[in-house]
Amino acid sequence: MVKTGATGPSAGRIRPPTGAKTRVRTGVAISPTSLVAADVRLRGTADGAWRATLEPPAPDATSWPSLARAFAELAAALGVSDGTLAVSLLAPLIEVRRLDLPPLKPDEVQQVLSRNAGRYFVNARGPQLVGAAPAVRRGRGAPVPVVAAAASARLVAALHAAATESGWSIESITPAEGAWASAALEAWPVLARQSAYAVMASADRTDVLQLENGKLAAVRRFRAGAADGEMLADTIGSTARVGIAGDAGPRKELAAALSLRGVRVLAPSGASSRAGESSELVAAQFAGSELGPVLRSNDRVAGERMRARSAAWWMIAASGLLLAAAGGVQYWGVRRQLRLVRAERARLRPQLNATLLGRTTVDAAYAQLATLDTIDRTAPQWSATIATLSQTIPDEAHLAAIRTRGDSLIVDGLADHAARVFDALAKTGGLVDVKSAASVRRAAQDGGGAKEHFTIAARVEQTVPRKAAP
Repeated sequence: MVKTGATGPSAGRIRPPTGAKTRVRTGVAISPTSLVAADVRLRGTADGAWRATLEPPAPDATSWPSLARAFAELAAALGVSDGTLAVSLLAPLIEVRRLDLPPLKPDEVQQVLSRNAGRYFVNARGPQLVGAAPAVRRGRGAPVPVVAAAASARLVAALHAAATESGWSIESITPAEGAWASAALEAWPVLARQSAYAVMASADRTDVLQLENGKLAAVRRFRAGAADGEMLADTIGSTARVGIAGDAGPRKELAAALSLRGVRVLAPSGASSRAGESSELVAAQFAGSELGPVLRSNDRVAGERMRARSAAWWMIAASGLLLAAAGGVQYWGVRRQLRLVRAERARLRPQLNATLLGRTTVDAAYAQLATLDTIDRTAPQWSATIATLSQTIPDEAHLAAIRTRGDSLIVDGLADHAARVFDALAKTGGLVDVKSAASVRRAAQDGGGAKEHFTIAARVEQTVPRKAAP
């Protein structure tokens, strides 16, 4: 077993997840024959990596002795006894592919892939541990596009056993493709816009990662170098953004082949030079990325669901407490404002009572004046009526009494002929309903002779009221 230790420009790019305790994670990339680690605490060679040669694990074994020894030597090199690992698995230890599934929830996707791994993954033999990440947005009722990964459950158990034996704990297991996609997006931020491709060139193969709006959308594999250059150029197209990283020899050969076919290639340079390192080192530096699928067991899924449910209940309880506190503060504020309003009302009540009393007196006086004005405007004009009577009755008649009540008029008098007086009053304008109020009697006069005594009633015709004075 050969190993070296060092720090470089990219070593230690492993960061703890948001909300986790401040603890340095060690990123490792594992293939059947090698282990590459990246950590800020490593000191040594120029490429900033710690490497160890491994013996391939047995197909059905649940332990991996050479990996356990490598983990132990890595812990000694770092001087830790309870470190945390983020593992990136390289092919053929893990299989990654894009799948179009029926419309399912994330938990249902996990269950479907776990139960039917042999149907979706070519190399699946025996129980598999799977993970899936949504590739792109889907329409309502359309198939669910996911990038899924599967690894043998025995292999994952062997990884955990080797880590535990050496004093490590494994935080996450992801395919190297997710780490490569994260490295490409950090090296070339322009690849996060719409559709783009990241190509990882290595000595034995070429991995092509399709990116859609900053998400891993698909993974394809070609032969190393320029062997499949024409096919790769047809797959990518001449207008797509392409970033190439990986081993120097195959990377330069593939870049030249694509350039000859009209594909514009973004090669590592300047700030993106770390993307030009070997594929194993890039996978170790960006191990733990959640850009792609993460392998999760059913127990872990259940635990995450339980933690999410617990967190939701805590949030509901906290929201209830905050709502109760806000209600209490609001109630206190309303009560305080009510007390202030009552105090202000008590202060203004004497002034208001005096004002209302004066207003009531004034209103009563105005009402009486209005009544008197109405009576004055609607009352008959008796002076005019009497003048009219004096001009209307015959000369031989004279009036003895005039009585009024409301709009009624009663006239008593003497005349030679009472009928002439009645006819004259009936024709007088302004009088209506003229009638005899008593029988006509002949009364003897002191000077001799006799006259007829009459009593005539009439009603003064209602006139249009005069306009009230302002």
